[in-house]
Amino acid sequence: MITRTRFREIDNEIKSLIRKTLDDIRANNFDNYILYIADGDYYNDDFANHPKFSPYVIDNRIDLYKDDTRINFLTRFMTTFYSFPDGVEEVTDDEYRIYMELMVYCHVWESKPYLRKLYRLAVLSNNEDYEWKVEVPEMSKHDFIRNSIRQKFTDSSNDLASVIRKGFHTSLRNAFAHSEFHILKNIIHLDTYKGQSWDIKEILFDDWSERFCYSILLCYHLLKESYNDRQNIITLTGTDKFKIKYPSKDGTSLREVNILYHTDQNGFSFERLSV
Repeated sequence: MITRTRFREIDNEIKSLIRKTLDDIRANNFDNYILYIADGDYYNDDFANHPKFSPYVIDNRIDLYKDDTRINFLTRFMTTFYSFPDGVEEVTDDEYRIYMELMVYCHVWESKPYLRKLYRLAVLSNNEDYEWKVEVPEMSKHDFIRNSIRQKFTDSSNDLASVIRKGFHTSLRNAFAHSEFHILKNIIHLDTYKGQSWDIKEILFDDWSERFCYSILLCYHLLKESYNDRQNIITLTGTDKFKIKYPSKDGTSLREVNILYHTDQNGFSFERLSV
């Protein structure tokens, strides 16, 4: 169970942290902020030896489409179960909804596009240069989340580290991803429990609701606020042309190039580029 008041507290906490982080990056590291909003990415190793194409791309539409569908689902899910209509002051425990939440939780913390986006935000929050090539491991994503993402937020004294700590836990992700759990008397029992000091044997519904809300609202607000910045980039910056540092095909050097934002497509393109 979670109350309307507590849900609103978590929602406001995460949205304000995401908003502050993006605003700080825009103010302190504008070139990297533009790369983040423009979704600079490393697309394919095969392109490194291609005579015409570079593996370094902007406006990675594949990840954008994945984000669009994820945003649509999260919005619909939260509207269905966490809209708190008039007179409703709490979301009561319901096994059907909780089973759905377990799947949503896994999808959030297993999503490579989302984890790349969260990692890059952590990197820029720590005042480091934008990373074009981010490799999310197939296995041991918990190490990537804890040591590569959360630690960078910790290093920059960004409270998003605490948000991740309150939402993500390896035991939960492992048990739910492999369907190694059972529910009994308002308790989720994790059948993956091995007695390690960091391991979780069980979690009460109320505690689960908090972890779920921290996880899903972090994902939702990161995607939503980043998308809003992209849509409003001309209003935020006063221009549709931006200078970025673009890697050579082998990634050993950088050069300055211009990219353009197109309102009709809500997308970016290179002004002119010879690879």
